[in-house]
Amino acid sequence: MNKRVNLNGYINQLSFLLMLLLIGFLLPYAAAAQIDSLPAHNQRAVLIHSKVMAEDRTLWIHLPDSYATTPLNTYPVLYVLDAGNQFNHAVEAVSFLSGYDRNRMPEMIVVGITNVDRGRDFTPVYLNTANGTMDSVKAATNAGAGRFLRYLANEVVPFVDSRYRTQPYRILAGHSLSGLFALYVKEQMPNLFPAMILTSPAINGVNDRLLSNLQSFIKPAHPHNGKLFIAIGNENTQKVDSLTSGLKRYAPTWLNWAYQKYDDENHFSVPYKSLFDGLKFIYKNWFTDYYGNTAITYRDITQHFKILSDEFGYPINPTEDFVNNCGYNQLNSGRTANAVALFIENVKAHPNSYNAYDSLGEAYLKSGNTALAILNYKKSVELNPHHQAGKAILEKLMKARK
Repeated sequence: MNKRVNLNGYINQLSFLLMLLLIGFLLPYAAAAQIDSLPAHNQRAVLIHSKVMAEDRTLWIHLPDSYATTPLNTYPVLYVLDAGNQFNHAVEAVSFLSGYDRNRMPEMIVVGITNVDRGRDFTPVYLNTANGTMDSVKAATNAGAGRFLRYLANEVVPFVDSRYRTQPYRILAGHSLSGLFALYVKEQMPNLFPAMILTSPAINGVNDRLLSNLQSFIKPAHPHNGKLFIAIGNENTQKVDSLTSGLKRYAPTWLNWAYQKYDDENHFSVPYKSLFDGLKFIYKNWFTDYYGNTAITYRDITQHFKILSDEFGYPINPTEDFVNNCGYNQLNSGRTANAVALFIENVKAHPNSYNAYDSLGEAYLKSGNTALAILNYKKSVELNPHHQAGKAILEKLMKARK
């Protein structure tokens, strides 16, 4: 018998047993340390064939987090030019500002318009006079920015409106050459986009006529066409200064505009900040501080959203999360009666929401009304049998009742 062979076999067996013990020891920790998933991005690329442009064009569409779970909700739309550079940070800005805790603006659909030939598409082309010289007053509609505007107005916007649940409130964001195009859009179709964010618009040469013609195209009154945010980085401000000077002289009272210069950003980095600030400017009246220490009633909420509806030109209602947040603010501030009233209205507006009933049950419990607390927790669990926290509270209340 070869003792060395037997010894090697013994060592191998021992190593195998040790490995099994080690796996058995580490397995519970491996199961517990599950990787956290990255946030989902509800966005897609859509290819459409443009008859106006005589070519295929791509749109990038971002839908809000609530889009799939709230089938009755409709949303304003942010259109972002130069999507290749600007779409991602625009989506992040919208998602952040409209988030549950920030509450600085509504959730929004974001449409990124990708480029094929930005110089061709964003630059206005002007017709010739009878003697062959360029007529800086008459812009061509079958070439340059005129054709691209037809594509945007007659194909892109109708495509988005027909396939997604949109509201008639649209924002256009453009930077540099696409900022020039956005200003051109405001001249040619002032009502197409009620709000605009113009960042470092590349106004030059013959396009100076947009500045001299400013009074004519900002004069027509439009009740929901009054939001314009202009920004520029640390660069030549001559043309933007002319634009803002004209606005100071000619802007009607209904036109709500602002100008911001970012000395710490250059021409290429400034869109990141200006789009964020531009959205905050457009929705500066949106915010309600439901983390403060003031009393909030349902009447306060309805009045606030009535003002917003009048401002933006379409019915805007408080979301379930908004009212729920206000209710918990009142509950945690000791205003239990206010909280109960808010949660009751939320249940009326969202009768199929287990969370609305759960919140109302909690408020009743805190107010000392155990019977109504049980009733609402029961309804919550009926709507969502997997609501374990609600089940646990309900079981505890039912046991205490016996």
